[in-house]
Parts: sequence; structure tokens; C-alpha cells
Amino acid sequence: MRPLAPWLGIGAEALTLLLVLFAPTFWWLALLLHSIASYALAVAFWHQLPRRYKLPVTRSLWFLIALLWMLPVVGALGLYAGLVAGLRSPRSRLERSIRTITLAELPFSPPVIYASPPYSQGALRQIVRYAERPLKRLKAVMATRYMSAHEAVPVWSLALRDRVDDVRLLAYAMMDSAEKKLNERITELTEDLQEVPARQRAPYLKTLAALCWELVYHNLVQGAVRAHWLHTARRYMSQGLELAPDGSSQLLYARMLLAADEVMAAEAALYEAGELGVANDVLAPFFAEVAFRQRRFNAVREYLAESQRSGELGRDFAQVKAWWKR
Repeated sequence: MRPLAPWLGIGAEALTLLLVLFAPTFWWLALLLHSIASYALAVAFWHQLPRRYKLPVTRSLWFLIALLWMLPVVGALGLYAGLVAGLRSPRSRLERSIRTITLAELPFSPPVIYASPPYSQGALRQIVRYAERPLKRLKAVMATRYMSAHEAVPVWSLALRDRVDDVRLLAYAMMDSAEKKLNERITELTEDLQEVPARQRAPYLKTLAALCWELVYHNLVQGAVRAHWLHTARRYMSQGLELAPDGSSQLLYARMLLAADEVMAAEAALYEAGELGVANDVLAPFFAEVAFRQRRFNAVREYLAESQRSGELGRDFAQVKAWWKR
């Protein structure tokens, strides 16, 4: 039946067409031949369908018979061209999965990665102060991410007075983030301090004092808040030195006293730091600062002369030393 079905269908359909054209009185015979042709062509087309369209057999076959019966002659050609041929040769899965992507252009040269920020603090401050374009000022504030907080704070402070909201908000966010990190660390250590054994309290106290001092030294806090953290730093460091005195912590304690304008106590702390092993070369600049505040200017010159540290070119200490030794 399968090999003969298409020929039987074509023959019956041809006889149907002849009866309709030349013997219309035999319409009943034409209708019978058209039904036979529809069944035979439906069987032939059904075998040509892909497997997933053959099932269920009854519905699939009757669907084809109905189409062929309702569309005599041209229905067979249209059904074969539009349905059977289309289903047998769909687009391949590989063709559908292909996407045309335009080749991206490679950069002309690799980006330059600097070991240190290409802009100094002074250059960034000048950009924030005088640059006309807000985007350039914004990029200057972004560049402070690679700086220490002590160097970045002057740039942030200047950007906080910028006329553009984005620049002000970015500077505030960066400054707030730096302060928040230190506060969180201080809170964690303060909570752990209650459970630390007595023999291990000294390192905890000195670390707490150093963290509190960073808030003051980096100018992240001002006014009454600065006074609070400076007092807290001195208290922790004093307690730590009582438990385990050492030269570097004693020097840091002296710097805290200088920041609190307790010059006499700071001088005494510097002498104690020297006794604990801190080199005179390290102590000399701080003794010079004490002498300057006490208006003993000749002593300032002597202390600066003793110091072998030249200081980094352009930094405050190098400038003071160069000016004072003239």
C-alpha cells in the first residue's frame, strides 16, 4: 500500500478532475474518487512526516485526510510543499545556535599600571579646587583610594565643599567608610578585651590605643569627637604601658600628649622612650617640636642638627629642617 499510495492518490485525483470538467452529472463518482485520492495521498504524506509528528497515528492521519478532502487538487500540492517538506527539512539546531558577534577591537596598548599613584596629594587638591569639569574633580576624589587616609583626608575635606552633589557625596562616602572601618575594629577589640587574660591585655590595650590614635592622626574626627578619641587613646596606651612598657609605644604616647598640647608631659614621655631604647635620631624631631612650643628656638636648631634624617623631599619635616638650618 505504501509504495502505491501516492500513485493511487494522483490517479484518483486526476479522474476526479476529468469527471468534474467533462461529466459533471457523475458527481457522486467524482466525490468517491476524491475521497479515495484524499485517503491515499494522506497515507503517502503521513509516511513522509518526521516521527514526532506521526503520533498519535489516528489524529495525525485524519488531520491530513481532512485537509486533502477540503482542498481538492491544489490541496495536495500545497500540503506537500507547505507542511510535509517544511517539517522534513527544518533549520538545523546548529544553525539556530549560531550568533554573529562583532569582533571587539583590541586596545592600542596595554593599560599602564603604576606602582604608586601618578598624582600627588597636592595635585589632586588643585584639581578638586580649580578643575572646571565635575567629572575631572570626581576622578580626582576617586584617585584617593590608593592613598593613605592621612593623605586623602585633605582632598576629601576640600571635595566636601564642592558645588556638585556627586563630588560631595563621593568624598563623604569615602571618608565615612574609612572612619567606619576603624570604629568597627575598635568596637570588636573593646568587646573582646573583657575576656582577655590579664597577661595578654597589654597588646590589646596598645592596639586599641593605636586604632583610636589613627582616627585623630588621619583627621577623620574633629572637635569634641576628636578630643574624645584622643583621650581614649591616651587612656588605653597609659594602661598598656603600665603592664608592658616598650620604646615604640612610649614614643606613640608622647605623640598623643603633643596632640593634646601637654608639652611637658610629652617631653617626659620622650625621655622615657629614649631610656627604653628608641634612637636619638628618631626622637630628635619630636624634641625639636617640644622645644619650638616652649619657645626655645636655639634648642630647636640643635635638635634638628642632631637628626640624621633628611626627610622625604617636599614633606613637612624636610621643609622645616631646610628652613630652620638656613
